[in-house]
Amino acid sequence: MILYLDNSFLNRPFDNPNVTINRLEGEILFLLINLAEKDKVQLANSSVIEYENSLNPFPNRKAFVEEVLNKTKIYQNLNAQIEKRSKQLVKDLGMTAIDALHLAAAEAADVDFFITCDYNIIKKYKGNLKIIKPLDFLKLYENPNN
Repeated sequence: MILYLDNSFLNRPFDNPNVTINRLEGEILFLLINLAEKDKVQLANSSVIEYENSLNPFPNRKAFVEEVLNKTKIYQNLNAQIEKRSKQLVKDLGMTAIDALHLAAAEAADVDFFITCDYNIIKKYKGNLKIIKPLDFLKLYENPNN
């Protein structure tokens, strides 16, 4: 199972832990990292994730995400097809350019799930990619026949 974790999810452990969903989603991230270390899932990286992370103004967050990205087994570089698809997503669905690039990169990498804490992406996206919130992914992972 190949998972694309977007930056909203990769940065979740740094969000206010007094907000229950932040704390739960942060714990799910650590669970997925652990599963990746045990080769039970594969994490995908992309030049888009790396670019967005390079803009992170918080050194501790940036270093954490880099550490997670070092555990990835799949890498998707930006290419003309991804750029074309991302422009289509921006035009057709009103996505931001960076969100559209993430989605197009995940599509090109043929991931099984795109996991995000950005609920607007989930609402807007129309395509073949399975986009899911961390908690919903955990439920699906624990009960694959439901």
